[in-house]
Amino acid sequence: MTVATSVIIGIVFFHRFSAKDLWLMFVPISHADFPFAASMLIWYSLGPILAQGLAHISQAARHTLAFLLTWFTLIIPFIFAKSVWGISDANNIVWVGVLYVFGILIANGEYKWITRRWAVSTIVIGLGVAAIILRFSSITATPNLLSGRFFSIHSLNVALISFAIFGVLIQISRISFFNLNKAHWPNWFAMIAYFVSCLPIVTSFLNESFFIKENLSSLEWLLLIVIYLVVFIVLVTCLTAIFAIISRFKIFKRLIDDFPIKKFSDFTQLPQLFQKKIRDNWRILLVICNGVLFTFVQMFISSLATTSFSIEIVKNIFKTSSGPILLSTIIFTCFFWLLYSLINRFWPALLFTIGVSIFITVAEFLKISLRDEPILPADLSMVTALSEIAKMISPVIIVAASLLIIILVTASLILQKHLGGMYPQYAWKKRGLIIVLMLIFFTGGFWVNHENSLPYIVFKAFNVSSWFYDQTTGAKMNGPILQFINNLDVKIMDRPAGYSRVKIQSIMAKYDCQAKVINRKRTNSLSNQTIIFVLSESFSNPNRIPEMKVTPNPIPYLSNLEKTTDSGLMLSSGYGGGTANMEWQALTGLSISNLSPTLPTPYTQLVHQQKTAPAFTNLFDSKIAIHPFNASLYNRKQVFKKFGFNRFYYEGSKYKISYKKRLGTSPYVSDDSAYKQTMKIVNQAQSGSQFIQLSTMQNHMPYTNYYKNGKKFKITGSAFDSANASSVQTYTQGIYYTDRALKEFILELDKLDRPVTVVWYGDHLASLYKSNLMNKYPIQLHETDYFIYNNKNHKLSYTNRLVSPYSFSALALDNANSKITPYYALITKVTEDLPAMTTNPSTSQINAVNGGNVFVGQNSKLIKYKALTKKQKVLYHDYQLIQYDIVAGKQYSTKWAEQKIK
Repeated sequence: MTVATSVIIGIVFFHRFSAKDLWLMFVPISHADFPFAASMLIWYSLGPILAQGLAHISQAARHTLAFLLTWFTLIIPFIFAKSVWGISDANNIVWVGVLYVFGILIANGEYKWITRRWAVSTIVIGLGVAAIILRFSSITATPNLLSGRFFSIHSLNVALISFAIFGVLIQISRISFFNLNKAHWPNWFAMIAYFVSCLPIVTSFLNESFFIKENLSSLEWLLLIVIYLVVFIVLVTCLTAIFAIISRFKIFKRLIDDFPIKKFSDFTQLPQLFQKKIRDNWRILLVICNGVLFTFVQMFISSLATTSFSIEIVKNIFKTSSGPILLSTIIFTCFFWLLYSLINRFWPALLFTIGVSIFITVAEFLKISLRDEPILPADLSMVTALSEIAKMISPVIIVAASLLIIILVTASLILQKHLGGMYPQYAWKKRGLIIVLMLIFFTGGFWVNHENSLPYIVFKAFNVSSWFYDQTTGAKMNGPILQFINNLDVKIMDRPAGYSRVKIQSIMAKYDCQAKVINRKRTNSLSNQTIIFVLSESFSNPNRIPEMKVTPNPIPYLSNLEKTTDSGLMLSSGYGGGTANMEWQALTGLSISNLSPTLPTPYTQLVHQQKTAPAFTNLFDSKIAIHPFNASLYNRKQVFKKFGFNRFYYEGSKYKISYKKRLGTSPYVSDDSAYKQTMKIVNQAQSGSQFIQLSTMQNHMPYTNYYKNGKKFKITGSAFDSANASSVQTYTQGIYYTDRALKEFILELDKLDRPVTVVWYGDHLASLYKSNLMNKYPIQLHETDYFIYNNKNHKLSYTNRLVSPYSFSALALDNANSKITPYYALITKVTEDLPAMTTNPSTSQINAVNGGNVFVGQNSKLIKYKALTKKQKVLYHDYQLIQYDIVAGKQYSTKWAEQKIK
């Protein structure tokens, strides 16, 4: 019960606990957190035998034993400052046994002096004075020889003070007022004090957060010790009172009375007791075993959907997914209890639960095999199209599923008929209570991504990772059920004030007029133009990293190019990851910072459930995406299809990638090859407008000394640990090759007659730098390079301009001097008149959870919302309303946002 309390304390006060605490709840002494308890249990069991043996030896023999124990366990270790018999701490099983022998000897008349007041007073006063002297003054040049042994656990003074305290307790126990011989509370108090002090949540908190400052005065030191002691005593006293009250309840009294081991001889009956427990609880054990089995099978089958069989799959499941397996088993068991309570029939409830698990397993395998994506809550809408889905599935699978249903129904009826009397049927009150509890349990799935909520804490305790950026891997690691639940709690975006059809229509009318105003100054259309978005994986200028210097400049061409064309810094919403989020913002013109914290990855959580998903691609006749890697990450295949891309070139696609050269030993296609593939597609354009989305891979992590014969750079500073020095060198070499490839790419573009506008940007910084650097420079570590280049006009309107990726569409149209639609008039106004928006960089060090919206000025300083002008606030509200309407509202504006340039 103490361990159960630790779980409650952890949840309420620290918003965390560990799944292993649940195991400790049932077998607390099985873990190293309670070594003294384990030793105590062993010697408590052996105690009667020891007491009986010592009672039968002569008094002289007991005197001799007391003399030898005192010398070998107390005096000799004190003299030589070295313990004997491997006794290194108070938890040692040998030491606990010695203490038991001391107690038995005292009970048989040895060490009578401990009950004499003069002896106790002398010990307490003498040792107290000695301790204070040692605290105030170092009286020896070698304190390890005196104070060290004076305060060690095997020292003579500690033994004496322990004897004195024990003697005082003996005297108190004889006073009728306390009546300790019959009271149970001292036992409760001592046991709870020990367990509370050893609880993992308590020791972890003390180690992480509770330190006594250095250079305290002696008075402050003593005062803190007293305060901590009082707090601890009050806590233990309260818990003792609570447990004493609880122990009077019938259910707990029955548990205590039914505990099978009450004396040492009961240990000989353990095998029989174990067998009896299994016989009495075989039904629930059968349910649990099925839960473990089907959870494992689901994870295994999910892996087989994308990879061939390997024993490593099995190893990895048990190595990395033990927590999710346990939690999935609990969910399986709770689902069974819900059904059992509803129908009050064991076998039908169990077999129906098994049938649901089999259905989930097969459906998961088919979904991943066909679409590289697990079952998600949005798929439930497909229930209305079962006939269409059935046409896509092999008839063999449909026949097999039908046979399985028949087998399960038949088996449940047979088992119910012949074995129905082997289990109890509960009264309606108990069933009703279980139903309510199970329903409450399952509704928690709608809160798993609300930080510090109980379901959120439980998921973290069982090491369930969100894996929003790779749903398929999430299904493999967490199992399909937990990954499905992870996606239940997704609030797309808070509803802005004033949202309505009328309001959206008024905003559309406003920017219809704004588009006409802007278009009066622009002369070009997109006809026969190409716009290319180049997302350069993990690219950033290392010389802008605070506390770091790289010589010579690894990116000389880019540095010069940025001085002659529109360029600046882009605010990334990720660090070390989050590529798809920059893609999504660039392609949609929407800011991820406006979305809910429970929706960190729009590609996998949002786009598939949008009825219409407006994107920059709507403006073009030909839309091509290139990603020289597999397309399993971020659900790109389905997203790009939704965005209207005509072709998607990736490894394994039906559109073959012609250039696949890799540099050194790198596993990734080089940027030079990616640019050549892009040029090949640009040259294929005959007429009409063309858009190309290129996402490179060359500089993707890890950075493992790929370029052994490459150019070496001198990298100095304290921004990275020495362990990362080689990785930083490899990364720097990689962007050097990117710079060279970029130069050739621009030269090739300049040869074209066709107007081409390139938006080139790094998506995020590589996660190579010290974590404390993020605390000092959160915005700087979220800034990457970008430029916008046109091969015909070489426009230079600005340099060092700070923007967010949602602005790239408006900036590209401006650079190309192209007319715009009303939707992009809104994006243009947001870009020109509002500070750049991003997720709070101090809470988005990795792309896990949105950190909330912040504004950043051109000086890279945060700007508070209240500092915006009235016009800026109106513009921001317009932008929020349109974004909400598109991603979470009624989509009144989607056709308006999708219209082409007239």
